[in-house]
Amino acid sequence: MQYRLIAAIAALVIPTLAVADRQADLAFEVQQGSSFTKGEVITKLVTLQLGEKCWDKVLDKKHATLLRIGGYAGAIAAYAKQVTGDDWPAIESQSANSKEKNRELVAKMVDDFKPKFHLTVKVEGDDCEKDSALWTKYLSQTTEALAKYPPKAGKAFITINVTAKAKGVKTVVSKDGATFTITGARDIEASGWPNEISNPFLRASSKK
Repeated sequence: MQYRLIAAIAALVIPTLAVADRQADLAFEVQQGSSFTKGEVITKLVTLQLGEKCWDKVLDKKHATLLRIGGYAGAIAAYAKQVTGDDWPAIESQSANSKEKNRELVAKMVDDFKPKFHLTVKVEGDDCEKDSALWTKYLSQTTEALAKYPPKAGKAFITINVTAKAKGVKTVVSKDGATFTITGARDIEASGWPNEISNPFLRASSKK
């Protein structure tokens, strides 16, 4: 009985640790190829739930997905600036302090922002396309809309669910305008789907 319990716990914990390791690898690569700020955003404000084969492609330096994800992190930082007034990339690169001190300041600001923002992407299945997967397009459109139309609620909690059975794209916004649940097709791209993400952000924004 005891061995069964240990095995059951291990079955739950080990995949979680593996995902955390992959996420840490992604944050490291984004930081190395882009900036400390973007790495912090990936570490603390974004959760990607991908299959193992999909992770292999995301982390493959031969493909463009790593660079694109760095860009999405930059859009999240741009949104945070609108909410807090703090320009994380500018603070990271300022000459007033040492590089280490600037990074400490940014890390603290990203920590402080966690109660106001998180983005989760869940992709069904073990594999995904290399550079043109629909989930990356949804992520791009979402972060772009977020920065362009910041929710008037002053916070945003976003989940992007990508499934094989979904038809097109649908966005549901909570009554307080702070929670966005986006469901999109994994394999078949629907015509005009970007509006199904941008328009709900516009309606929930103070920039109508």
